[in-house]
Amino acid sequence: MSLRAKLAIFAVTSIVLVGCAAGGSADEAPLVQGRGIYGNSCSVCHGNAGQGGVGPALAEVIATFPSCAEHVEWVTLGSKTWAERYGPTYGATSKPIESVMPAHQGILSEEQIRLVVAFERVTYGNADEALTLSQCDITVNGSP
Repeated sequence: MSLRAKLAIFAVTSIVLVGCAAGGSADEAPLVQGRGIYGNSCSVCHGNAGQGGVGPALAEVIATFPSCAEHVEWVTLGSKTWAERYGPTYGATSKPIESVMPAHQGILSEEQIRLVVAFERVTYGNADEALTLSQCDITVNGSP
């Protein structure tokens, strides 16, 4: 194998590895992207399988946030800003804010927040995937 061919293989391999380390690409399925974001940003508090830890378990996420929009707003604002705007409870079940949910605004993009919320709702809340992607305004292959 020529030096040029070896360099080409090295370059392609490096690009693939960098892409994987960055959390993948926009070509990945939305829930795969959401899983990566969850693993990097949410699992430390909510557990690697949504079982809870410092933050609550996510099995009741649909009961807590029946609408994707409200769930997105909670993740965006975090508990402090949420409490300032809406009071000391959150979600449809009016749970008291007892722990700190960090604001992800400015840390994650709006799209990343929608992707992680969709992942949580489908994976831990057992919501229908197609309906959830639509409600969370996530397009798949150019289609809403």
